[in-house]
Amino acid sequence: MRRPALALAAFALPAATIAQAPRCVTQDQAAALVTFALPSLVQGLAQRCAPALPRNAYLLANAQALADRYRPDADAAWPLARRTIAGFFGQLLGQPMPAEMDSDVLRMLAEPLVGKLLTRQVSLADCAIVDAAVAQVAPLPGRNVGRLAAMAATIADRKDKGIAGVLHICRPEPR
Repeated sequence: MRRPALALAAFALPAATIAQAPRCVTQDQAAALVTFALPSLVQGLAQRCAPALPRNAYLLANAQALADRYRPDADAAWPLARRTIAGFFGQLLGQPMPAEMDSDVLRMLAEPLVGKLLTRQVSLADCAIVDAAVAQVAPLPGRNVGRLAAMAATIADRKDKGIAGVLHICRPEPR
């Protein structure tokens, strides 16, 4: 149990430490991380935004159902999300992630941690926009929501500081 905690501690490192990492993740890796975290992300957004939204807000009324619906896509995204997390581990700690950390325990710990990392970037002043955005993407499969979120984050990251000062997404090459 000590090693999964060590890997998760890498996610808890100060943003300045993580931001020193020169590597960026691909669009596919970023989409996998977001898709993997969608169930926790949706529930975390509902919890964070509850004080700022009316009781009948879409997000508040539908967070649990959306989290349940996104879970199969989150499951499918886990292998690539896990490899991406392993890359962070190796980059931050200078050694490969131990094989025994490829476990359900790591997954159970990583999903809420990644969701929380993304959720805490939302200001209460933006909750009405988040509610409207969630309502608009709700009909889409989780994998599409993850891909759209990764693209939007890439566009929004004009200062190249990454998402939460941690996740730098590589800009795709023009086709």
